[in-house]
Amino acid sequence: METTEKNLVFIVDDNPAYAKMLNTFLLKAIPNLKTKIFSTGEACLHEMYLSPMAIVLDYYLDAKFEYAWNGIQILKKLLSKDPALNVIVISAQENIEIALNCIKEGAIEYIIKNEKTLPEIQKLLLNVIDDAVEY
Repeated sequence: METTEKNLVFIVDDNPAYAKMLNTFLLKAIPNLKTKIFSTGEACLHEMYLSPMAIVLDYYLDAKFEYAWNGIQILKKLLSKDPALNVIVISAQENIEIALNCIKEGAIEYIIKNEKTLPEIQKLLLNVIDDAVEY
């Protein structure tokens, strides 16, 4: 079994260019952050033994793999394994019903992909890190 990494964040997005951009931004913006990228939620679920402190999860994960579960299905599975897990759901969709459902199911935030997304994720992750240090 691998040793867990402090400040590990999983990025789950089926758009490789977006995942890489988010990954690069976060590694530059947050000192000592470790990341791991997944193109499906199912792949992320298989790596949960690494105990990430947070997961940035795209809502629509079936653009590349039509069989892939969507973000709400993955969110439910993740939180059934670790109810205290910090999951940030991101999406290009401005659908209030989806956003409310994600929050109701346990996501700490639902962020619409736009020019403010990266700094918003950075701010949330810094809060998660600060909360972890206080314990």
